[in-house]
Amino acid sequence: MRGVTQDVTGFPHGSCVRAAYATILGVPLEAIPPLDPDTAMRNGQRQGDREREWLASIGFDLIEIKTDPDDELAPEVLDCIPEDMEHLMSGISPRGYGHRCVGIGGKLVWDPHPSREGLLTVYSIGMLVPLP
Repeated sequence: MRGVTQDVTGFPHGSCVRAAYATILGVPLEAIPPLDPDTAMRNGQRQGDREREWLASIGFDLIEIKTDPDDELAPEVLDCIPEDMEHLMSGISPRGYGHRCVGIGGKLVWDPHPSREGLLTVYSIGMLVPLP
């Protein structure tokens, strides 16, 4: 896995979501469309709907395990993810905003933010699965 660094930082315009997908899919950042909250809102969409629409266009769906953003996923949930599975991790960054990183087997392995500070909490795991 080659980590891709986001080229725009800060909520709601940051490109951490694009960089996380680029990392997992092994493509350059430019190959991923804008998936930030601001772009979604300007297009009258929810960010998650925009992500799923794009994923479907390339043959994937997103399966999420999540809790309320004010809570954190239980360690038992993270321990259930297969050891070698690359996945998305969403949570709160040290900067105080929602942030997207990449994990393998329930453990954070890549923070696309230039600081590489990771997440303070994890409230969602996202796994890409091929559409039938």
